[in-house]
Parts: sequence; C-alpha cells; structure tokens
Amino acid sequence: MHLREYIALLLRYWPVLVVLPLLTAGLSTLTLLGRTPVFQTTVRLMVTQAPEPDPELPLPPLDVGTTWLTTAYILDDLPAVISSALFATDVQAAMAAQGYALEVPAIQGGLRVETTHRSVLLSATAATPELAVAMAQAAVTSLHEGGLVYWGRFPAGGLQVQVIDPPGAAASSQSLTGLVREVGLRVALALVAAVGIALGLAYLDDRIYHARQAERWTGAPVLGVIPEE
Repeated sequence: MHLREYIALLLRYWPVLVVLPLLTAGLSTLTLLGRTPVFQTTVRLMVTQAPEPDPELPLPPLDVGTTWLTTAYILDDLPAVISSALFATDVQAAMAAQGYALEVPAIQGGLRVETTHRSVLLSATAATPELAVAMAQAAVTSLHEGGLVYWGRFPAGGLQVQVIDPPGAAASSQSLTGLVREVGLRVALALVAAVGIALGLAYLDDRIYHARQAERWTGAPVLGVIPEE
C-alpha cells in the first residue's frame, strides 16, 4: 500500500482522528486543573558512617577505608529506611515539636530519596509549603539523631549527616509548563490510539473505494471506472 493510500484511509476516518484527541485534551485539562495542588522541597545531604574509635587504641588507616565501604552499604538501604513507618513516626514526632501535625501515611508518601555515592537528595511533598519544609527538616533531624538505630544498631547515632543544600521554598507541582506537557503527552497517545482505531476500522471494512483496491481483491486489471455521479 502506497503512502497516498494510507493518507486517504486516515482521511476517510478523520472524525476518529479529531474527536478522540480533542476529547482527551478536554478531559485531561479538567482533571489536572481540578487536582489538589501539592508542594515539594528538596534538601541535599552528605551522609557517611561515623567512625567508632576506641579511646584506648588509635585507629589504623584501614578503618578509614572500611568506614567508606560501610557507608556505601548503608546508603543502599536508605530509600527503604526513609519510606518506613518507623522513620515516619520519628519524623511525625519531630514535626509535632515544631507545631505541625501530619499522619504517618502522609509522611511515608511524601518522602522520597535519591542517592549518588555519599550524596543524598531528599524530597518532601505535602499539601502546603510550610508542611513540606517542616517535613524535610524533621527528616534530616530524625536521620541525624536516629542514625544506625534504623538498621538495628544501638545506641542511636553512628551517622554523620551534613546539609550541603538546605531546603528552599516549596514549589507547587501544578505549573503551566507541566500542565501543557502532561496534556500534550496524553493527546499524543490518544492520537496514536486513534490511528490504530482507524486502521482497524479500515481492515474490517470490505467496501471497495478505488481501482487499485479492486485490482488487489479480484486479481484482474481495471479497464475503466464509472464516476459515482
């Protein structure tokens, strides 16, 4: 089938190609505009295991390398710790000390972490900018004070948590650029689906629309065409 025939086939079912993307654009816009906005802030940390020196014995040079190696294993587990109910409970208590109340499931759903070597990017998402910033600060405090307790090590501590990028003002997740990008992506997917529907309808349609189609179906050359009018 030539490109011209594909174009003619799609034009034959143009209502599908127009209505489905337009309907998707309208419904997506209404849905996204009606969604409750959330706010997010981020804080960048440097997290390492604190050495545990023996006051009676000097640390050999090997312990420095061992500390960095152990830190790598700790940071592998950090996303699981940050999303745990135990950590969220400690964050809830730290937020309550600042005068903010938030449920544990909301804290678990609002905290995310990405690790790159010893660098940790912690993000906090909440319903208001103040809650997002308070959650990020409480998470840093809980990680610093709890330390290796979340790995079953006692007493608390054992981690060095250094803030290198403090949490800034929380930004809304709903922006015009984000709205246009998400609606555009959904419209593009709807257009692809519309093309698939049009091709499916053409496959099921057994009517003859042009001479080349008649030649393919009959196996005989077309000698002439009588205009419809």
